[in-house]
Amino acid sequence: MIRVFVFSIVYCLSSIFYSQAITLSDSSRVTLLTVAPGDELYSAFGHTGIRVTDYKNGFDVVFNYGTFDFDQPGFYTNFLKGKMRYMISTDRFNDFMAEYVESKRRVDELELNLTSEDKQQVFTFLFNNALPENREYFYDFFWDNCATRPRDVFEKVLGKRMQYHTEQGAFPKNKTMHDMLRMYVWNRLWVDFGFDLILGLPCEVEANPRSQTFLPDYVAKYLGCATVDGKPFVLSTNAILDLPPVKIEQGFRPIHLTLILVLFGMALTFYEFKKKKHFFSFDFVLFLTVGLLGALFLLLWAFSSHYSVPKNLNVLWLLPTHMIAAFFLLRKQKAEWLKYYFAFTYLLMMVILIAWHWMPQQFNIACMPLVFLLCLRSSSIAVFMHFKTTP
Repeated sequence: MIRVFVFSIVYCLSSIFYSQAITLSDSSRVTLLTVAPGDELYSAFGHTGIRVTDYKNGFDVVFNYGTFDFDQPGFYTNFLKGKMRYMISTDRFNDFMAEYVESKRRVDELELNLTSEDKQQVFTFLFNNALPENREYFYDFFWDNCATRPRDVFEKVLGKRMQYHTEQGAFPKNKTMHDMLRMYVWNRLWVDFGFDLILGLPCEVEANPRSQTFLPDYVAKYLGCATVDGKPFVLSTNAILDLPPVKIEQGFRPIHLTLILVLFGMALTFYEFKKKKHFFSFDFVLFLTVGLLGALFLLLWAFSSHYSVPKNLNVLWLLPTHMIAAFFLLRKQKAEWLKYYFAFTYLLMMVILIAWHWMPQQFNIACMPLVFLLCLRSSSIAVFMHFKTTP
């Protein structure tokens, strides 16, 4: 869905960007292009573009809203704050397709039921959007992206003439926004793990057919349920690049890493019990890392404009306060409050493990061994300190 390239100029159509858009001929076409997901993260959800073809005027161009520039001022700051500036760009159709031929991604074209006047209005709308003063917009992954924008173009041009009949479409039911994401990253386990860590409760709302259109495949499905003046909006769907889905190789998985960590923690705890000692250096690294992650998610919650990151219940086990407590573990003389702090942490982790399947926010299964490890090491610290201080 996210295409990364610098804004391009319409090939030999510089006249398009003069003071006014050209008039389309009677043989012009306006179609919707839907690109299948690719193997890179930025392409994991697919892509959407609007193709305008007019051979009499000598052009075949694709307008797409999925462009951003890495060199824009404050790129990384804006990304974290949810203030990413995207833009509409234009490509020659052959250049647009070359990328997907190379990456072996399927491309479908939806033939749309538009009158000559409708086509002209769509083209003029896109033309005006592509002007330098209009081309940028603030990107939102769920509500304002390269898939929702093309949908909005047709709705703004066609107005009330366009009606949706989603009961006719096979839209997933009883799915949250988070579930819709998982449908595309279930085979990218590290990506899925990252999403599950960073996304909060707003993503657990039910995804109705319209809200599912943040995904290019579902924009095509949604428009396929539309009528214009009582007639089907999509006349046909043709595969202009008919290729099988891209296969994603499975390698070392998050659950493998967390299981290794918990097995090491269990072995270490058993060794400590036998030797009646405690390795606080391991706990320092563990709780500091967890605390830093929790602090990051808390900051995103508090200061980011991203719809998806507030109210992140992962901070219940990624406690930001661990970041502070970890440094006190390195002191030779341990403060008394640490014993009670880690006893509380142990109880909290136990509650999370017991309530795992009933939490309002879904946690990634690879996190369960980590929560168990935090539970184990917290109880080990509390018990060790208790007997160390008991006369």
